[in-house]
Amino acid sequence: MPGTVLVVDDEANIRDLIRMALEDKGYEVVEAEDGESGLSQFNTLLPDLSLIDVGLPGQYDGVELLRKIHELNPGHPVLIFSGQASPEKAVEAMKQGAFDYLGKPLNLEKLSLLIERGLATVKKDNELERVTENHKAAYGFDRLIGSCPAMQEVTNTARKVATVPFATVLLTGDSGTGKELVAHAIHLASGNAKESFVEVNCAAMPENLLEAELFGYEKGAFTDAKQRKRGLLEVASGGTFFLDEMGDMPLNLQAKLLKVIEERKIRRLGGTSTISVQFRLVAATNADLQERMAAGLFRRDLFYRLNVFTIHLPPLRERGSDVLDIAEHFVRYFNREFSKSIRGISPDAQQLLLSYDWPGNIRELRNAIERAVLIGTTEEIQAHDLAVKTRFRPAIFPDVLSETPPTPPVAGLDIRVPPHGVNFEEVEKQLIRVAMRHCNNNASAAARFLRMTRETLRYRLKKFGIREEAEK
Repeated sequence: MPGTVLVVDDEANIRDLIRMALEDKGYEVVEAEDGESGLSQFNTLLPDLSLIDVGLPGQYDGVELLRKIHELNPGHPVLIFSGQASPEKAVEAMKQGAFDYLGKPLNLEKLSLLIERGLATVKKDNELERVTENHKAAYGFDRLIGSCPAMQEVTNTARKVATVPFATVLLTGDSGTGKELVAHAIHLASGNAKESFVEVNCAAMPENLLEAELFGYEKGAFTDAKQRKRGLLEVASGGTFFLDEMGDMPLNLQAKLLKVIEERKIRRLGGTSTISVQFRLVAATNADLQERMAAGLFRRDLFYRLNVFTIHLPPLRERGSDVLDIAEHFVRYFNREFSKSIRGISPDAQQLLLSYDWPGNIRELRNAIERAVLIGTTEEIQAHDLAVKTRFRPAIFPDVLSETPPTPPVAGLDIRVPPHGVNFEEVEKQLIRVAMRHCNNNASAAARFLRMTRETLRYRLKKFGIREEAEK
């Protein structure tokens, strides 16, 4: 751990004493006798830690030198010396950001321990900064690839939400659409990016285990509780708690989570005292919460608490050419992972990517590209490399939509392509109107008829100004 230490003191014998003690432990020591020369040495040598006497003579006393150093490097660790005649200055220096102080005469053993602690703190902070930057590269908003209007709305809303401290967010959308990536991006763009991001999947464990994981427990709370354990809600305090597959949470736990959201307090299983917590809750689901509420499987009061900021992620089949941008991203990624040199995607493979309906969404696309990069034998990915079933989405045009569309599946529609082209938004708008009429204006039924989630249909009803009541 030894590094460079700047010692600023007007007494030469004190500087010599510190220098000899620190050099014996492998540190490089730089000396200065006043604030002006200390600041000059700091600018020139950029030491790892500074030891400053608060009672320096000249233009800059110890407190002022500390301020100047932190203007240049706010995170630089400064340890101050305080004689009995200057306790007020020592207190002021601590307020200005000194990490600790020592009284004179110096205890060299304690000095060494404090220097080790200061440098360890800097190393930890630097490591945390590095990890945070790596996470931003892996999960930040730059990884939300897509230029279609729906994804632009997702990104814009998520960026705004990230600036609101501890705001609750509800992410909806099919499995594999990128809800976890959005949750990470919100966390990393927030003011709490260096705090914990804690994730739990409600569908991945039984109710009793999920409760213990969420709330923690005291020793003896149940048979296997051999020692106290902090719950994930407690661990997430100060940061972000990502609750995936929220729609699958048991009703009993929904009630307990609601209480946590309202009171910002938890109680461990078997515990008697409450623990204050504060975190951003990001809940995600691929279920239709409206339907689950109607079926008595999801609490309405919890839904209203979660539904502060709702962000719906569209399925990949509705994102147009975004699929090609995402595929190209995965080609570059797997080229690096497998030391391959695939240069692109052939026209026939592009056509397949655009035509396929991607029921597994981005997760399925990622797997398809990974396989194609691994087995590809040419400079470009070919259609046969993708190994996807050719379930093509039918093209439907306004001049062939009937007032009484056939019952599902829709694949039997007669398709004619106008020679002059077609306005896709008008196609989509008319198709939604037809589907709503066919389903007696029932949005849930129309969503199933169109093979989309209820949230996706509601987004389009709002986009096109179609009122559910108006088409009866």
